[in-house]
Amino acid sequence: MNELDLIRSFRADVPGPSAAATARAESAWRRTRRRRTSRWAPRLAAGTAAIAAVAAAALIVPSGDEGRLGAQSAKAAQTLRHAAAEVRGLPRALKPGEYWYVRSKTVSTTSLEGKGGAYTVMGLEVREEWTAADGSRRWTTRQAGPLRFPSAQDRDRWEADGRPGLMPPPSEDRTRTGFHVGVSKYSYRQLLGLPRDPQVLYERLHDAAVECRCGNGVDDQTFVVAIELLRTTPLPDDLRAAILRAMALIPGIEQHAERDVLGRPGVGVAYSGSQGRQSLIVDPATYVMLGDRSGAGGTADLESGIVNSATARP
Repeated sequence: MNELDLIRSFRADVPGPSAAATARAESAWRRTRRRRTSRWAPRLAAGTAAIAAVAAAALIVPSGDEGRLGAQSAKAAQTLRHAAAEVRGLPRALKPGEYWYVRSKTVSTTSLEGKGGAYTVMGLEVREEWTAADGSRRWTTRQAGPLRFPSAQDRDRWEADGRPGLMPPPSEDRTRTGFHVGVSKYSYRQLLGLPRDPQVLYERLHDAAVECRCGNGVDDQTFVVAIELLRTTPLPDDLRAAILRAMALIPGIEQHAERDVLGRPGVGVAYSGSQGRQSLIVDPATYVMLGDRSGAGGTADLESGIVNSATARP
């Protein structure tokens, strides 16, 4: 047997790459393709090809972790596609003079160094927000319950610190911030012009994450950019659905049973990265979006609709 036949015999008994491994390799290739070329491009291409070959060889070796992560990502992607099919919110783009109204409950966290040591306090607020097509916003907040503590030790240290009142008083504000995709400012017309094709939109969100340079992983930040767009931005249903389908293409997403900040049970599609675990939570029966979570904080969606002034409610 010559050397070539020997190498072939080593490969003969190894199964082919999984669908998850193939998808990750294709995603990595697309990101490599968008890099700026330079006089080092031929050397880098050769080096990348060699690394990709080694990575592919490693990925074809079956393991319990590989199978689990691949299955989790596939389940999470399927949940996002189900949620995209059930989007109900803004049936059309806003017209001049109209506002997109959103009422939600938000958990905020505050960490302090007190007399008895460091402690964390959580507070629940009701937030109402009105957003117009010109990017102007009005919002109000008010406390919606007593302070909460992650542990008995946090409560004891808060009491030792004199039981400070940490929730802000009711507030109201107005601003004209416009709309953003990552750090780039968009007009409403530009926002409505975002592509509906999931792959093209995913690449746009991915590029926005790269442009952000926020110090986080690119896939991590892509997930965050998408959630920020879904929060209170007045996007018509077809664009919201496209964002959910684009999120299904983010490598490394996972699915977990998770409750929103009101305790409602749901399915959390999450990305765990440098910012901790970020989750988008949907109802397990209807796939309607319940809210999102980031660590101990998060937001629960309660009501939304189109109104004709910055004080009206649906």
